[in-house]
Amino acid sequence: MKGKKDGLNKQVHIYSIDTSAFYNDQENKLHNKILKSYRYRDHLKKLEHVDKKHKKYITQRIISLKEKLYNAFNDHIQIRTLRTDSLKDNNVISLFDSVLTRTLGIKENSLSEEIMVVQTYHFQILRDIIDKGFIHNNEKYVYFTSSAGQIRTKKSCFIKQSTLDKYQNALTCGLSVEHINAQGGSSINKWNSYMALSNSASSPWEIDIDKAIVVNDLETNVSSLVDYIDRDTYEITRKIMDIPIEHTDGCGMMLPSLSQKSFMVRLPWVKGLLVPFDFRKFAEKHSSFIVKDVYGKEWDIIKDDIQIIFTKSQFKMWKYYDSWDDYRYKFKKYGCLGAKLNEEDPSVEGKLTYQMLQTLTDITDEELKQISSKTVSEITQLGTDKETMMKVLGATEKNKHKTSLQEALLIYPELLNDDHTKEIIKNKKKSMIKDAKSGKLLVSDARYTYLCPDLYAFCERLFLGIENPKGLLTGSNVYCSLYDEGHIDILRSPHLYREHGVRWNKKDEEYDKWFITPGVYTSIHDPISKLLQFDNDGDKALIISDELIVNIAKRNMENIVPLYYEMSVAQKQEINSRNIYEALTLAYGINIGEYSNNITKIWNSDNINLDVIKWLCMENNFTID
Repeated sequence: MKGKKDGLNKQVHIYSIDTSAFYNDQENKLHNKILKSYRYRDHLKKLEHVDKKHKKYITQRIISLKEKLYNAFNDHIQIRTLRTDSLKDNNVISLFDSVLTRTLGIKENSLSEEIMVVQTYHFQILRDIIDKGFIHNNEKYVYFTSSAGQIRTKKSCFIKQSTLDKYQNALTCGLSVEHINAQGGSSINKWNSYMALSNSASSPWEIDIDKAIVVNDLETNVSSLVDYIDRDTYEITRKIMDIPIEHTDGCGMMLPSLSQKSFMVRLPWVKGLLVPFDFRKFAEKHSSFIVKDVYGKEWDIIKDDIQIIFTKSQFKMWKYYDSWDDYRYKFKKYGCLGAKLNEEDPSVEGKLTYQMLQTLTDITDEELKQISSKTVSEITQLGTDKETMMKVLGATEKNKHKTSLQEALLIYPELLNDDHTKEIIKNKKKSMIKDAKSGKLLVSDARYTYLCPDLYAFCERLFLGIENPKGLLTGSNVYCSLYDEGHIDILRSPHLYREHGVRWNKKDEEYDKWFITPGVYTSIHDPISKLLQFDNDGDKALIISDELIVNIAKRNMENIVPLYYEMSVAQKQEINSRNIYEALTLAYGINIGEYSNNITKIWNSDNINLDVIKWLCMENNFTID
């Protein structure tokens, strides 16, 4: 098994159109009349003196034409046809290489019509093309999926029916919609997001599926003082509770011989983070080699040569397969592909954001000056100091994905005096000033790194059957090899409530031996995942060791405890065109940013009501889920 790093510099091109591309001739004629009327209305607005009857006429005309257009939508019965005049150069978008593009065999830099993205302006047309598909060049296209990012912009992905028929099993590991429905269906939104996994920008990952298994997650009850919110009455009660925490939520293990670095993975119905951890060494230390998979089958990790252990939380559709052998057989039979993405790179400098700053409500002007001093210094020196210019332009040895200009600057730094480079520096300075004004501040030795669970504790449960494992990390201590022993502030975006995870970074030879990545490992005895609202499927933390910021955070976190509330479980539905359409239209209407914007308004008001912020945080997470 090996990973390749050449995926994110490859692109393919496809068409991105909107629902007007499926108008019939009558609808298109009405649409053009509406546009013409809008232009006339805009012209009237520019005139100093306009007779009111003209304004009234054009307003009524637009209303009348829209009504006729909507009636025309409802009158259309046949399958819709894509208007070829909508396939213009300005409707071409680029996609990074992914499992989807590799499975379909789309060549790098080519313009493909195998898949198309459709943005919704008229829901009647979306309903039509989800229900019946559409025709282009005598080929039928059908609905494929909508990723979370596409849903935010009311977009959906469609694919040629013939292409889907050919590659569907490779993309779904032989799991058909009919089979899912026969077992009670699925949450439409979750099914949509799992189907979209194949569209993630990624690099090929040659996984030997016979050397992987999937096991139950590590979940324990953690006793903690929390602010419990009743989801029905909104009553907030501070009390000690046993909170169920799935510590390995989205996280699995691989032997360090496969990779010394953590990375995210994508397989059909499988997503999450893989962290290198020598579970063979653990098994040998305790002379215990047998583990059970999620289906109850026993495996000997030595005899069966197990190199990767996925968790149930990573295998999203595990209930729909008869066994892990069933999945492995179909994975090989249909030529399914693996992918890796976001291999850890702690060299990227971290920045504070306005959300993290606004919750430090007692910060003084003098403290703000000190915190922003690095940013001010870099902006001031940009244009005069060679080292600063090279760093800001990304022309450093640490940058693993250099552009041609960055490579040239490293070879010949005198290019900094080139007019083109000077213009880039000028624009970069403007951008840095704008970022600083919006709260994006550089902090010395701040780094982004993966959040990882105590995998030693996971192995104690998995190999030794210990119901309440101790793990290596005690209390609320954390371990991150990037930093010396001492307090660090662990932060994650989005940062809505007071979510500064000030923890003691404990150094120990045992930690060094078992936790080999630069991730931040958290204790299974600490409810930090509830405080920072993270799971371990690839969430990254911003780690800050700056003493001033840590002390300010400590000050502001006094009397702050994690929020806890029960999350609802998504209901299963039959996967069909009607339910897909209804789920999409509901999702399109959700404005996730509304909650965070309202929380920001409260943090920046004269009267900060923490209870209201707690309620909004809960509602925000309900919306996301």
